[in-house]
Amino acid sequence: MKYNKYSLILGVAISLLAVTSCKKYLDRTPIDAITSEAFFTNATEVEQALTGVYNAFGARAISPGYNNPTPYYSKMDLYTEIGLERGLNGTIGSGAYTTTNGTTQELWGGFYVVVQRANSLLFNMQRAKAVMSAADYSRVEAEAKTLRALAYWHLVTYFGDVLLFTGPLTAEQFASPTRTSKKAIVDFLVTDLKAAAPALGWLPTQQGRVSRGVTLGAAARLAMLDKRYTEAATITDEIIASGSYSLNPVFENIFRKAGQNSNVGNEIMFIYPYGDADAGSFNYLNLVQGSRNQGGQSSHFPSQFLVDLFECRDGLNIAQSPLYNPAQPNQNRDPRMAATVIIPGDTVFVQGLANGMVFSFANQFVFNINPATRVITYSSTTNQDSLNPFGPRQNGGGNLWRKYTNDRDVNGTAGNLYRVGWVYMRYAEILLINAEAKLEAGGNANDVVVNVNRVRNRGRMPNVSPAVLANANALKQLVRREKTVEFANEGIHMADMRRWDDGAYAAKVMSAQIYGQPSARMNLVPGAGLQFSVPAPPPTFDAQLLIPIAWPNAEALRLKRELRIFNNNQHILCPIPQVDIDRSNNSIVQNPGW
Repeated sequence: MKYNKYSLILGVAISLLAVTSCKKYLDRTPIDAITSEAFFTNATEVEQALTGVYNAFGARAISPGYNNPTPYYSKMDLYTEIGLERGLNGTIGSGAYTTTNGTTQELWGGFYVVVQRANSLLFNMQRAKAVMSAADYSRVEAEAKTLRALAYWHLVTYFGDVLLFTGPLTAEQFASPTRTSKKAIVDFLVTDLKAAAPALGWLPTQQGRVSRGVTLGAAARLAMLDKRYTEAATITDEIIASGSYSLNPVFENIFRKAGQNSNVGNEIMFIYPYGDADAGSFNYLNLVQGSRNQGGQSSHFPSQFLVDLFECRDGLNIAQSPLYNPAQPNQNRDPRMAATVIIPGDTVFVQGLANGMVFSFANQFVFNINPATRVITYSSTTNQDSLNPFGPRQNGGGNLWRKYTNDRDVNGTAGNLYRVGWVYMRYAEILLINAEAKLEAGGNANDVVVNVNRVRNRGRMPNVSPAVLANANALKQLVRREKTVEFANEGIHMADMRRWDDGAYAAKVMSAQIYGQPSARMNLVPGAGLQFSVPAPPPTFDAQLLIPIAWPNAEALRLKRELRIFNNNQHILCPIPQVDIDRSNNSIVQNPGW
Protein backbone atom coordinates (compact mmCIF):
# COMPACT_ATOMS: atom_id res chain seq x y z
CA MET A 1 0.00 0.00 0.00
CA LYS A 2 1.45 3.36 -0.98
CA TYR A 3 1.92 5.97 1.77
CA ASN A 4 2.10 9.74 1.64
CA LYS A 5 4.28 9.74 4.73
CA TYR A 6 4.47 13.43 5.44
CA SER A 7 1.34 14.73 3.81
CA LEU A 8 -1.00 16.69 5.98
CA ILE A 9 -4.57 15.59 6.09
CA LEU A 10 -6.32 18.49 4.44
CA GLY A 11 -5.52 21.64 2.53
CA VAL A 12 -6.46 23.78 5.49
CA ALA A 13 -3.97 21.93 7.67
CA ILE A 14 -1.27 22.33 5.03
CA SER A 15 -1.64 26.10 5.09
CA LEU A 16 -1.44 26.20 8.86
CA LEU A 17 2.10 24.83 8.96
CA ALA A 18 3.30 27.74 6.89
CA VAL A 19 2.23 30.21 9.56
CA THR A 20 5.00 31.54 11.77
CA SER A 21 3.87 31.70 15.38
CA CYS A 22 5.59 33.46 18.24
CA LYS A 23 8.04 31.40 20.27
CA LYS A 24 6.40 29.49 23.10
CA TYR A 25 7.76 28.12 26.34
CA LEU A 26 8.20 24.54 25.13
CA ASP A 27 9.56 25.60 21.73
CA ARG A 28 13.22 25.18 22.49
CA THR A 29 14.12 23.32 19.30
CA PRO A 30 10.78 22.22 17.86
CA ILE A 31 10.24 20.37 14.64
CA ASP A 32 7.10 21.89 13.17
CA ALA A 33 7.14 20.04 9.88
CA ILE A 34 9.04 16.94 8.85
CA THR A 35 11.22 17.62 5.80
CA SER A 36 13.77 14.81 5.71
CA GLU A 37 13.51 11.05 5.93
CA ALA A 38 16.95 11.12 7.54
CA PHE A 39 15.41 12.58 10.68
CA PHE A 40 14.37 10.57 13.78
CA THR A 41 17.74 8.91 14.14
CA ASN A 42 18.33 9.62 17.84
CA ALA A 43 16.60 10.61 21.09
CA THR A 44 17.24 14.33 20.61
CA GLU A 45 15.48 14.41 17.27
CA VAL A 46 12.56 12.41 18.63
CA GLU A 47 12.22 14.86 21.55
CA GLN A 48 12.34 17.79 19.11
CA ALA A 49 9.52 16.27 17.09
CA LEU A 50 7.51 15.76 20.28
CA THR A 51 7.96 19.45 21.09
CA GLY A 52 6.48 20.16 17.67
CA VAL A 53 3.35 18.20 18.65
CA TYR A 54 3.06 20.21 21.87
CA ASN A 55 3.45 23.42 19.90
CA ALA A 56 0.62 22.44 17.58
CA PHE A 57 -1.59 21.76 20.59
CA GLY A 58 -0.61 25.09 22.13
CA ALA A 59 -2.10 28.50 22.45
CA ARG A 60 -2.77 29.43 18.82
CA ALA A 61 -5.48 32.00 18.16
CA ILE A 62 -8.84 31.46 16.56
CA SER A 63 -9.77 34.26 14.16
CA PRO A 64 -8.37 36.12 12.52
CA GLY A 65 -5.93 33.78 10.88
CA TYR A 66 -3.78 32.55 13.75
CA ASN A 67 -1.77 35.79 13.99
CA ASN A 68 -2.93 36.63 17.52
CA PRO A 69 -1.48 34.42 20.28
CA THR A 70 -4.67 34.22 22.31
CA PRO A 71 -5.44 30.64 23.43
CA TYR A 72 -8.11 29.27 21.13
CA TYR A 73 -9.57 27.35 24.06
CA SER A 74 -10.58 30.70 25.57
CA LYS A 75 -13.18 31.14 22.85
CA MET A 76 -14.86 27.77 23.20
CA ASP A 77 -17.18 28.78 26.04
CA LEU A 78 -18.24 31.80 23.99
CA TYR A 79 -20.01 29.39 21.64
CA THR A 80 -22.27 28.20 24.47
CA GLU A 81 -24.89 29.69 26.78
CA ILE A 82 -22.25 30.87 29.27
CA GLY A 83 -20.33 33.25 26.99
CA LEU A 84 -20.61 35.97 24.35
CA GLU A 85 -18.37 37.06 21.50
CA ARG A 86 -18.05 40.70 20.51
CA GLY A 87 -19.74 40.12 17.16
CA LEU A 88 -23.51 39.90 17.27
CA ASN A 89 -24.11 37.87 14.12
CA GLY A 90 -22.45 35.04 12.25
CA THR A 91 -20.84 33.52 15.34
CA ILE A 92 -21.12 29.91 16.45
CA GLY A 93 -22.95 30.96 19.61
CA SER A 94 -25.53 33.01 17.73
CA GLY A 95 -26.40 30.03 15.54
CA ALA A 96 -26.37 32.29 12.49
CA TYR A 97 -23.35 30.88 10.72
CA THR A 98 -22.59 28.78 7.65
CA THR A 99 -20.32 26.04 6.33
CA THR A 100 -17.75 28.66 5.34
CA ASN A 101 -17.35 30.02 8.90
CA GLY A 102 -13.69 30.86 9.49
CA THR A 103 -13.64 29.76 13.13
CA THR A 104 -14.82 26.22 12.38
CA GLN A 105 -12.27 25.97 9.58
CA GLU A 106 -9.50 26.94 11.99
CA LEU A 107 -10.71 24.51 14.66
CA TRP A 108 -10.86 21.68 12.16
CA GLY A 109 -7.51 22.46 10.56
CA GLY A 110 -5.71 23.31 13.80
CA PHE A 111 -6.54 20.10 15.61
CA TYR A 112 -5.72 18.03 12.56
CA VAL A 113 -2.24 19.58 12.60
CA VAL A 114 -1.86 18.03 16.07
CA VAL A 115 -3.03 14.67 14.72
CA GLN A 116 -0.65 14.85 11.76
CA ARG A 117 2.39 15.73 13.83
CA ALA A 118 1.62 13.06 16.41
CA ASN A 119 1.15 10.43 13.71
CA SER A 120 4.38 11.42 11.95
CA LEU A 121 6.25 11.11 15.24
CA LEU A 122 4.66 7.79 16.19
CA PHE A 123 5.40 6.26 12.79
CA ASN A 124 8.94 7.56 12.31
CA MET A 125 10.33 7.35 15.84
CA GLN A 126 10.77 3.63 15.30
CA ARG A 127 14.06 4.51 13.56
CA ALA A 128 15.48 5.68 16.89
CA LYS A 129 14.17 2.81 19.00
CA ALA A 130 17.49 0.99 19.08
CA VAL A 131 19.34 4.04 20.43
CA MET A 132 16.74 5.15 22.99
CA SER A 133 16.10 3.70 26.41
CA ALA A 134 12.91 1.66 26.56
CA ALA A 135 11.48 3.99 29.21
CA ASP A 136 12.12 7.15 27.17
CA TYR A 137 10.77 5.58 24.00
CA SER A 138 7.55 4.52 25.73
CA ARG A 139 7.21 7.92 27.43
CA VAL A 140 7.46 9.87 24.17
CA GLU A 141 5.02 7.47 22.52
CA ALA A 142 2.52 7.92 25.37
CA GLU A 143 2.81 11.72 25.33
CA ALA A 144 2.19 11.85 21.58
CA LYS A 145 -0.81 9.52 21.86
CA THR A 146 -2.28 11.66 24.64
CA LEU A 147 -2.00 14.86 22.63
CA ARG A 148 -3.51 13.14 19.61
CA ALA A 149 -6.43 11.89 21.72
CA LEU A 150 -7.06 15.33 23.22
CA ALA A 151 -7.11 16.79 19.70
CA TYR A 152 -9.69 14.18 18.70
CA TRP A 153 -11.75 14.95 21.83
CA HIS A 154 -12.12 18.50 20.50
CA LEU A 155 -12.82 17.37 16.94
CA VAL A 156 -15.54 14.92 18.02
CA THR A 157 -17.06 17.51 20.36
CA TYR A 158 -17.40 20.01 17.54
CA PHE A 159 -17.96 17.86 14.47
CA GLY A 160 -19.15 14.41 15.62
CA ASP A 161 -17.99 11.69 13.23
CA VAL A 162 -14.63 12.82 11.85
CA LEU A 163 -11.64 11.53 9.90
CA LEU A 164 -9.69 9.03 12.01
CA PHE A 165 -6.04 8.72 11.06
CA THR A 166 -3.61 6.74 13.18
CA GLY A 167 -0.57 6.69 10.93
CA PRO A 168 0.77 7.93 7.59
CA LEU A 169 -1.94 8.40 5.02
CA THR A 170 -2.36 5.98 2.20
CA ALA A 171 -2.79 7.50 -1.23
CA GLU A 172 -6.46 6.51 -1.07
CA GLN A 173 -6.95 8.17 2.34
CA PHE A 174 -5.34 11.37 1.15
CA ALA A 175 -7.34 11.52 -2.07
CA SER A 176 -10.72 10.39 -0.69
CA PRO A 177 -10.90 10.64 3.12
CA THR A 178 -14.05 9.38 4.82
CA ARG A 179 -15.52 9.91 8.27
CA THR A 180 -15.37 7.38 11.11
CA SER A 181 -18.16 7.11 13.69
CA LYS A 182 -17.74 8.84 17.03
CA LYS A 183 -18.19 5.51 18.81
CA ALA A 184 -15.40 3.84 16.82
CA ILE A 185 -13.09 6.79 17.45
CA VAL A 186 -13.78 6.67 21.19
CA ASP A 187 -13.29 2.89 21.24
CA PHE A 188 -9.89 3.18 19.58
CA LEU A 189 -8.62 6.15 21.61
CA VAL A 190 -9.75 4.95 25.06
CA THR A 191 -8.07 1.59 24.48
CA ASP A 192 -4.97 3.34 23.14
CA LEU A 193 -4.74 5.68 26.14
CA LYS A 194 -5.22 2.95 28.74
CA ALA A 195 -2.38 0.99 27.18
CA ALA A 196 -0.13 4.06 27.00
CA ALA A 197 -0.75 5.42 30.51
CA PRO A 198 1.65 3.15 32.50
CA ALA A 199 4.60 4.55 30.53
CA LEU A 200 4.11 7.92 32.24
CA GLY A 201 4.57 9.01 35.82
CA TRP A 202 1.65 10.47 37.74
CA LEU A 203 3.36 13.87 37.68
CA PRO A 204 4.87 15.42 34.53
CA THR A 205 8.60 15.52 33.92
CA GLN A 206 8.32 19.24 33.11
CA GLN A 207 5.66 21.90 33.57
CA GLY A 208 3.60 21.89 30.40
CA ARG A 209 3.88 18.18 29.63
CA VAL A 210 1.31 15.44 30.09
CA SER A 211 1.39 12.75 32.77
CA ARG A 212 -0.40 9.48 33.49
CA GLY A 213 -3.23 11.41 35.12
CA VAL A 214 -3.70 13.50 31.97
CA THR A 215 -3.63 10.43 29.74
CA LEU A 216 -6.32 8.74 31.82
CA GLY A 217 -8.19 12.05 32.15
CA ALA A 218 -8.32 12.27 28.35
CA ALA A 219 -9.70 8.72 28.27
CA ALA A 220 -12.37 9.72 30.80
CA ARG A 221 -13.36 12.76 28.74
CA LEU A 222 -13.73 10.60 25.65
CA ALA A 223 -15.72 7.97 27.53
CA MET A 224 -18.14 10.67 28.71
CA LEU A 225 -18.70 11.79 25.11
CA ASP A 226 -19.95 8.30 24.29
CA LYS A 227 -21.87 8.01 27.60
CA ARG A 228 -19.68 5.16 28.80
CA TYR A 229 -20.31 6.23 32.36
CA THR A 230 -19.16 3.11 34.21
CA GLU A 231 -15.88 3.19 32.32
CA ALA A 232 -15.40 6.92 33.00
CA ALA A 233 -16.04 6.32 36.70
CA THR A 234 -13.52 3.47 36.80
CA ILE A 235 -10.86 5.52 35.02
CA THR A 236 -11.28 8.53 37.30
CA ASP A 237 -11.36 6.25 40.37
CA GLU A 238 -7.85 5.16 39.37
CA ILE A 239 -6.64 8.75 39.10
CA ILE A 240 -8.15 9.65 42.48
CA ALA A 241 -6.75 6.53 44.14
CA SER A 242 -3.22 7.42 43.00
CA GLY A 243 -3.12 10.14 45.66
CA SER A 244 -1.02 12.29 43.33
CA TYR A 245 -3.42 15.21 43.12
CA SER A 246 -5.52 17.38 45.41
CA LEU A 247 -7.37 20.68 45.23
CA ASN A 248 -5.54 23.97 45.59
CA PRO A 249 -7.21 25.56 48.65
CA VAL A 250 -7.25 28.98 46.93
CA PHE A 251 -9.38 28.73 43.79
CA GLU A 252 -8.24 31.98 42.16
CA ASN A 253 -4.55 31.06 42.44
CA ILE A 254 -5.02 28.43 39.74
CA PHE A 255 -5.35 31.28 37.25
CA ARG A 256 -2.53 33.49 38.53
CA LYS A 257 1.12 33.21 37.56
CA ALA A 258 2.52 32.64 41.07
CA GLY A 259 -0.21 30.11 41.86
CA GLN A 260 0.52 28.19 38.68
CA ASN A 261 4.23 28.05 39.44
CA SER A 262 3.67 26.74 42.98
CA ASN A 263 0.75 24.51 41.90
CA VAL A 264 -0.33 23.64 45.43
CA GLY A 265 -1.75 20.11 45.56
CA ASN A 266 -0.74 19.48 41.94
CA GLU A 267 -4.28 20.45 40.99
CA ILE A 268 -3.05 21.76 37.64
CA MET A 269 -2.46 18.54 35.73
CA PHE A 270 -1.75 19.98 32.26
CA ILE A 271 -0.93 23.58 31.42
CA TYR A 272 0.43 25.61 28.53
CA PRO A 273 3.04 27.73 30.33
CA TYR A 274 4.65 30.96 29.15
CA GLY A 275 8.34 31.51 29.86
CA ASP A 276 9.25 34.44 32.07
CA ALA A 277 12.66 34.85 30.46
CA ASP A 278 11.40 34.45 26.89
CA ALA A 279 10.46 37.80 25.35
CA GLY A 280 8.41 36.09 22.65
CA SER A 281 6.36 33.96 25.02
CA PHE A 282 3.08 35.66 25.86
CA ASN A 283 -0.58 35.83 24.93
CA TYR A 284 -3.26 38.48 24.48
CA LEU A 285 -5.91 36.87 26.65
CA ASN A 286 -6.05 39.69 29.14
CA LEU A 287 -6.27 42.20 26.31
CA VAL A 288 -9.40 40.56 24.86
CA GLN A 289 -10.99 40.16 28.31
CA GLY A 290 -9.88 43.39 29.99
CA SER A 291 -11.83 46.52 30.86
CA ARG A 292 -11.74 49.31 28.29
CA ASN A 293 -10.79 51.65 31.12
CA GLN A 294 -7.64 49.65 31.82
CA GLY A 295 -6.17 49.05 28.40
CA GLY A 296 -8.32 46.05 27.47
CA GLN A 297 -10.27 45.48 24.28
CA SER A 298 -13.12 43.49 25.85
CA SER A 299 -14.18 41.13 23.09
CA HIS A 300 -14.80 38.01 25.24
CA PHE A 301 -17.64 38.25 27.75
CA PRO A 302 -19.43 36.01 30.24
CA SER A 303 -23.19 35.80 29.76
CA GLN A 304 -25.86 36.83 32.23
CA PHE A 305 -26.98 33.20 32.25
CA LEU A 306 -23.64 32.24 33.78
CA VAL A 307 -23.67 35.09 36.28
CA ASP A 308 -27.16 34.17 37.45
CA LEU A 309 -26.29 30.46 37.62
CA PHE A 310 -23.94 31.07 40.57
CA GLU A 311 -25.69 30.34 43.84
CA CYS A 312 -25.74 32.50 46.93
CA ARG A 313 -23.51 31.52 49.85
CA ASP A 314 -26.36 29.57 51.43
CA GLY A 315 -26.45 27.14 48.50
CA LEU A 316 -29.74 28.47 47.07
CA ASN A 317 -30.18 30.02 43.66
CA ILE A 318 -30.76 33.75 43.40
CA ALA A 319 -34.52 33.35 42.88
CA GLN A 320 -34.80 31.43 46.16
CA SER A 321 -32.18 32.84 48.49
CA PRO A 322 -33.04 35.59 51.03
CA LEU A 323 -29.40 36.68 50.72
CA TYR A 324 -29.83 37.92 47.15
CA ASN A 325 -30.15 41.68 46.69
CA PRO A 326 -31.03 42.74 43.10
CA ALA A 327 -29.57 46.20 43.78
CA GLN A 328 -26.20 44.60 44.60
CA PRO A 329 -26.13 41.30 42.72
CA ASN A 330 -22.43 40.75 43.51
CA GLN A 331 -23.05 40.43 47.24
CA ASN A 332 -23.42 37.15 49.20
CA ARG A 333 -22.67 34.97 46.19
CA ASP A 334 -20.63 31.81 45.64
CA PRO A 335 -17.04 33.09 46.12
CA ARG A 336 -16.04 31.44 42.84
CA MET A 337 -18.21 33.99 41.06
CA ALA A 338 -15.98 36.90 42.09
CA ALA A 339 -12.94 34.89 40.95
CA THR A 340 -14.55 34.07 37.60
CA VAL A 341 -16.45 37.17 36.45
CA ILE A 342 -16.55 40.92 37.04
CA ILE A 343 -20.05 42.32 37.40
CA PRO A 344 -21.31 45.79 38.41
CA GLY A 345 -20.11 46.73 41.87
CA ASP A 346 -17.00 44.52 41.76
CA THR A 347 -13.59 46.04 42.43
CA VAL A 348 -10.80 45.66 39.89
CA PHE A 349 -7.14 46.25 40.76
CA VAL A 350 -4.46 46.33 38.10
CA GLN A 351 -0.75 46.13 38.82
CA GLY A 352 1.09 49.34 38.09
CA LEU A 353 -1.93 51.61 38.60
CA ALA A 354 -2.21 53.71 41.75
CA ASN A 355 -5.95 53.20 41.99
CA GLY A 356 -8.31 50.41 41.18
CA MET A 357 -11.84 50.88 39.91
CA VAL A 358 -15.28 49.70 40.84
CA PHE A 359 -16.85 48.29 37.70
CA SER A 360 -19.91 50.08 36.41
CA PHE A 361 -20.77 50.13 32.71
CA ALA A 362 -23.68 52.60 32.80
CA ASN A 363 -22.19 55.64 34.54
CA GLN A 364 -20.56 58.46 32.61
CA PHE A 365 -17.41 58.51 34.70
CA VAL A 366 -15.26 55.85 36.38
CA PHE A 367 -15.53 55.00 40.07
CA ASN A 368 -12.04 54.80 41.58
CA ILE A 369 -11.10 52.83 44.70
CA ASN A 370 -8.02 53.39 46.81
CA PRO A 371 -6.38 49.99 47.36
CA ALA A 372 -5.11 50.95 50.81
CA THR A 373 -8.17 52.65 52.32
CA ARG A 374 -10.84 51.00 50.12
CA VAL A 375 -12.47 54.42 49.77
CA ILE A 376 -14.56 54.76 46.58
CA THR A 377 -14.71 58.07 44.72
CA TYR A 378 -16.49 59.19 41.57
CA SER A 379 -13.78 60.46 39.20
CA SER A 380 -13.75 62.75 36.19
CA THR A 381 -12.37 59.99 33.97
CA THR A 382 -14.69 59.13 31.09
CA ASN A 383 -16.03 55.60 31.44
CA GLN A 384 -14.94 53.72 28.31
CA ASP A 385 -16.74 50.59 29.48
CA SER A 386 -19.89 52.60 28.91
CA LEU A 387 -19.06 54.71 25.87
CA ASN A 388 -16.91 52.48 23.70
CA PRO A 389 -19.05 50.70 21.07
CA PHE A 390 -17.13 47.47 21.66
CA GLY A 391 -17.21 47.67 25.44
CA PRO A 392 -19.23 45.68 27.98
CA ARG A 393 -22.30 47.96 27.94
CA GLN A 394 -22.87 48.23 24.22
CA ASN A 395 -21.54 44.81 23.30
CA GLY A 396 -21.05 42.49 26.26
CA GLY A 397 -24.20 42.44 28.34
CA GLY A 398 -22.55 44.36 31.19
CA ASN A 399 -20.11 41.70 32.44
CA LEU A 400 -16.39 40.94 32.10
CA TRP A 401 -14.25 37.88 32.79
CA ARG A 402 -11.96 37.94 35.82
CA LYS A 403 -10.61 34.39 35.47
CA TYR A 404 -7.30 34.72 33.62
CA THR A 405 -7.43 38.49 34.14
CA ASN A 406 -6.21 39.02 37.71
CA ASP A 407 -2.53 39.41 36.82
CA ARG A 408 -2.99 41.82 33.97
CA ASP A 409 0.57 43.13 33.81
CA VAL A 410 2.50 40.06 34.90
CA ASN A 411 5.95 40.28 33.28
CA GLY A 412 4.71 42.70 30.69
CA THR A 413 3.30 46.11 29.95
CA ALA A 414 -0.39 46.64 29.29
CA GLY A 415 -2.63 43.71 28.50
CA ASN A 416 -0.95 42.25 25.44
CA LEU A 417 2.17 40.70 27.02
CA TYR A 418 0.41 38.28 29.28
CA ARG A 419 2.26 35.29 30.73
CA VAL A 420 -0.31 33.50 32.84
CA GLY A 421 -0.49 29.94 31.49
CA TRP A 422 -3.58 28.29 30.06
CA VAL A 423 -4.80 25.34 32.13
CA TYR A 424 -5.95 22.44 29.95
CA MET A 425 -6.85 19.97 32.71
CA ARG A 426 -7.04 20.09 36.49
CA TYR A 427 -7.97 17.72 39.26
CA ALA A 428 -11.35 19.29 40.01
CA GLU A 429 -12.47 18.11 36.57
CA ILE A 430 -11.51 14.54 37.43
CA LEU A 431 -13.58 14.74 40.63
CA LEU A 432 -16.65 16.10 38.85
CA ILE A 433 -16.38 13.65 35.93
CA ASN A 434 -16.27 10.92 38.56
CA ALA A 435 -19.38 12.30 40.29
CA GLU A 436 -21.40 12.72 37.10
CA ALA A 437 -20.36 9.34 35.72
CA LYS A 438 -21.37 7.54 38.90
CA LEU A 439 -24.65 9.43 39.03
CA GLU A 440 -25.50 8.61 35.40
CA ALA A 441 -24.52 4.98 35.97
CA GLY A 442 -27.07 4.72 38.79
CA GLY A 443 -24.67 5.10 41.69
CA ASN A 444 -25.65 5.88 45.27
CA ALA A 445 -26.25 9.59 45.90
CA ASN A 446 -24.07 9.58 49.01
CA ASP A 447 -21.14 8.24 46.97
CA VAL A 448 -21.73 10.71 44.18
CA VAL A 449 -21.79 13.73 46.46
CA VAL A 450 -18.42 13.08 48.15
CA ASN A 451 -16.40 14.56 45.31
CA VAL A 452 -18.96 17.28 44.61
CA ASN A 453 -18.65 18.47 48.19
CA ARG A 454 -14.87 18.48 47.92
CA VAL A 455 -15.09 20.91 45.02
CA ARG A 456 -17.80 23.02 46.66
CA ASN A 457 -15.99 23.20 49.99
CA ARG A 458 -12.76 24.33 48.34
CA GLY A 459 -14.81 27.18 46.87
CA ARG A 460 -16.14 27.96 50.40
CA MET A 461 -19.62 26.72 49.55
CA PRO A 462 -21.72 24.46 51.81
CA ASN A 463 -22.22 20.73 51.32
CA VAL A 464 -25.03 19.57 49.09
CA SER A 465 -28.19 19.83 51.19
CA PRO A 466 -30.19 16.78 52.37
CA ALA A 467 -33.13 18.00 50.30
CA VAL A 468 -31.07 17.88 47.11
CA LEU A 469 -29.60 14.50 48.05
CA ALA A 470 -33.11 13.10 48.38
CA ASN A 471 -34.21 14.40 44.96
CA ALA A 472 -32.63 12.57 42.02
CA ASN A 473 -33.30 15.32 39.49
CA ALA A 474 -32.12 18.10 41.81
CA LEU A 475 -28.86 16.24 42.41
CA LYS A 476 -28.35 15.66 38.70
CA GLN A 477 -28.84 19.34 37.94
CA LEU A 478 -26.59 20.39 40.81
CA VAL A 479 -23.74 18.21 39.51
CA ARG A 480 -24.16 19.81 36.09
CA ARG A 481 -24.24 23.28 37.61
CA GLU A 482 -21.08 22.60 39.58
CA LYS A 483 -19.23 21.58 36.43
CA THR A 484 -20.49 24.68 34.60
CA VAL A 485 -19.60 27.30 37.19
CA GLU A 486 -16.35 25.65 38.33
CA PHE A 487 -14.95 25.50 34.78
CA ALA A 488 -16.47 28.61 33.19
CA ASN A 489 -13.99 30.20 30.77
CA GLU A 490 -11.86 27.06 30.61
CA GLY A 491 -13.07 25.78 27.24
CA ILE A 492 -14.66 22.45 28.18
CA HIS A 493 -18.34 23.29 28.60
CA MET A 494 -19.47 22.76 25.00
CA ALA A 495 -18.75 19.04 25.25
CA ASP A 496 -21.10 18.82 28.23
CA MET A 497 -23.74 21.16 26.84
CA ARG A 498 -24.09 19.18 23.63
CA ARG A 499 -24.00 15.82 25.41
CA TRP A 500 -26.57 16.52 28.11
CA ASP A 501 -30.03 15.16 27.32
CA ASP A 502 -28.93 14.18 23.79
CA GLY A 503 -28.94 17.79 22.67
CA ALA A 504 -32.22 18.80 24.32
CA TYR A 505 -30.36 20.84 26.93
CA ALA A 506 -28.49 22.73 24.20
CA ALA A 507 -31.72 23.40 22.34
CA LYS A 508 -33.27 24.81 25.51
CA VAL A 509 -30.47 27.21 26.43
CA MET A 510 -29.21 28.27 22.99
CA SER A 511 -32.51 29.30 21.43
CA ALA A 512 -33.11 32.53 23.30
CA GLN A 513 -33.10 36.30 23.32
CA ILE A 514 -29.93 37.25 25.18
CA TYR A 515 -30.22 39.82 27.97
CA GLY A 516 -27.61 41.21 30.31
CA GLN A 517 -27.27 43.24 33.48
CA PRO A 518 -29.79 45.94 34.48
CA SER A 519 -29.32 48.96 32.24
CA ALA A 520 -29.71 51.52 35.03
CA ARG A 521 -26.96 53.73 36.46
CA MET A 522 -25.38 52.86 39.78
CA ASN A 523 -25.33 55.06 42.87
CA LEU A 524 -22.61 55.20 45.51
CA VAL A 525 -24.29 54.49 48.84
CA PRO A 526 -22.10 55.38 51.87
CA GLY A 527 -21.10 52.29 53.79
CA ALA A 528 -22.68 49.96 51.22
CA GLY A 529 -20.89 50.57 47.91
CA LEU A 530 -22.44 50.78 44.47
CA GLN A 531 -26.10 49.90 43.97
CA PHE A 532 -28.30 49.87 40.89
CA SER A 533 -30.66 52.84 40.93
CA VAL A 534 -33.33 50.68 39.25
CA PRO A 535 -32.71 46.99 40.06
CA ALA A 536 -34.06 44.21 37.89
CA PRO A 537 -35.78 41.17 39.40
CA PRO A 538 -33.96 37.82 39.38
CA PRO A 539 -34.63 35.41 36.53
CA THR A 540 -37.16 32.63 36.48
CA PHE A 541 -35.58 29.19 36.83
CA ASP A 542 -36.69 26.22 34.73
CA ALA A 543 -38.56 23.74 36.91
CA GLN A 544 -36.80 20.70 35.44
CA LEU A 545 -33.31 21.92 34.57
CA LEU A 546 -33.07 24.36 37.51
CA ILE A 547 -31.30 26.98 35.38
CA PRO A 548 -32.19 30.63 34.66
CA ILE A 549 -34.47 30.60 31.67
CA ALA A 550 -36.38 33.94 31.54
CA TRP A 551 -35.71 37.47 32.77
CA PRO A 552 -38.91 39.36 33.81
CA ASN A 553 -39.47 42.75 32.18
CA ALA A 554 -36.07 42.46 30.55
CA GLU A 555 -36.94 44.64 27.54
CA ALA A 556 -37.43 47.62 29.84
CA LEU A 557 -34.86 46.90 32.52
CA ARG A 558 -31.88 45.05 31.03
CA LEU A 559 -29.22 45.36 28.37
CA LYS A 560 -30.07 43.42 25.23
CA ARG A 561 -27.93 41.35 22.89
CA GLU A 562 -28.78 39.12 19.94
CA LEU A 563 -31.66 36.73 19.41
CA ARG A 564 -29.96 33.36 19.20
CA ILE A 565 -31.34 30.68 16.94
CA PHE A 566 -30.96 26.93 17.30
CA ASN A 567 -31.60 24.22 14.77
CA ASN A 568 -31.01 20.80 16.25
CA ASN A 569 -29.94 19.25 12.94
CA GLN A 570 -27.37 22.00 12.44
CA HIS A 571 -26.23 23.44 15.71
CA ILE A 572 -25.74 20.36 17.83
CA LEU A 573 -22.71 19.84 15.57
CA CYS A 574 -20.61 22.34 13.65
CA PRO A 575 -20.40 21.95 9.88
CA ILE A 576 -17.45 20.22 8.30
CA PRO A 577 -15.70 23.13 6.53
CA GLN A 578 -17.02 23.31 2.99
CA VAL A 579 -13.55 23.95 1.59
CA ASP A 580 -12.41 20.53 2.83
CA ILE A 581 -15.48 18.75 1.50
CA ASP A 582 -14.70 20.31 -1.87
CA ARG A 583 -11.04 19.27 -1.67
CA SER A 584 -12.09 15.69 -0.90
CA ASN A 585 -14.22 15.51 -4.05
CA ASN A 586 -17.19 15.08 -1.70
CA SER A 587 -15.88 11.86 -0.15
CA ILE A 588 -16.37 13.65 3.17
CA VAL A 589 -20.10 13.79 3.92
CA GLN A 590 -21.44 16.94 5.55
CA ASN A 591 -23.23 16.89 8.91
CA PRO A 592 -27.05 16.67 8.64
CA GLY A 593 -28.85 19.92 7.97
CA TRP A 594 -25.86 21.84 6.73
